[in-house]
Amino acid sequence: MDTLRAFEKLAKQAQGEKVPSFDVTAKVLQRIRFEEAESAGIVAFELFASISAVAASVVGYFSIGALRSVTSPLMQFLTPLQEVRIW
Repeated sequence: MDTLRAFEKLAKQAQGEKVPSFDVTAKVLQRIRFEEAESAGIVAFELFASISAVAASVVGYFSIGALRSVTSPLMQFLTPLQEVRIW
């Protein structure tokens, strides 16, 4: 019963206390504006990263083909003869 009375006493004290007021609107608006300003830089970075990924994919595709022909000696017989005209 003592515990219940202690809780009742704490509840009465809490009801008598004043609720502190917080004004965070300025900080929230500042954070939103900052994130909007950052998004322009992120778009440029994403565009550059996309172009780099496409270029790396193309180079990787041709590298795998070249690696296959180098690692397999029989591929030399199957590839067509490429002639280079000097004259």
